[in-house]
Amino acid sequence: MRRRTALRVVSAVAGGAVLPLSFAPAHAAASGGRTSPRSPVARWDFEERAGSVAREAVSGSANPVGYVFTDARYKPDSDPVRRRGVSGRALYFDGYSTFVTAEGPGELDFADGMTIDVWIAPYAYEHGIDGKPQALINQHDPDARTGFLLGLRRFGQIVFQLGFGTDLVEVKGAPDQPADKNRWTHVAATYDPAAHQLRLYRDGMPIGTATTPDQPPVQAAGVPLLIGKHNRPTLLNGSSTPTCTWA
Repeated sequence: MRRRTALRVVSAVAGGAVLPLSFAPAHAAASGGRTSPRSPVARWDFEERAGSVAREAVSGSANPVGYVFTDARYKPDSDPVRRRGVSGRALYFDGYSTFVTAEGPGELDFADGMTIDVWIAPYAYEHGIDGKPQALINQHDPDARTGFLLGLRRFGQIVFQLGFGTDLVEVKGAPDQPADKNRWTHVAATYDPAAHQLRLYRDGMPIGTATTPDQPPVQAAGVPLLIGKHNRPTLLNGSSTPTCTWA
């Protein structure tokens, strides 16, 4: 039996260890029940203290951290900003100057289900230009309705999108259960193919569900996985606008 895909971003100011909600059913998460841990296919801990790479813990690969001042024009070059995380270190994202690019970590297989979980501590919410959510982690093609995105909408509402080719299904968390500003929040999103459901969890509690089509999800072919930046950013005056702000 093939395992479900578990993809984790441990923290990004989202650093440090986290107990994953790897395919925990809704009743188990709501009651605090425990499930046997499943090994993720990819995990970023952001424990680096310097440099412009983020190491993916499962494969050991070094993924580049795009940072506006790595090759600065009017100031000395500098490394991406790092801070204390929920535990250990954390990488600071603002949706524009800092993001991690991975060309396809692990063997992502959505057909048997998937889980994505992150620790985040937003310091601001974006307005949502063009109706786009703030992307925490995404590898999607909205035009083709493929791939996935975990992010926030206005006022910190948690959302998860998954593409099925014919539909881009979005589950929204309850408006009164946002990712609060200046506070660490554990966010998890799951796809359960047997129940045909997307589910969202905030700090282990279920906050939203959505029904999915009968067919399996479709990966976004040829699209890089980005952490901390939307892969279809809005351009204003020739420059991409921030679509994610974490701190």
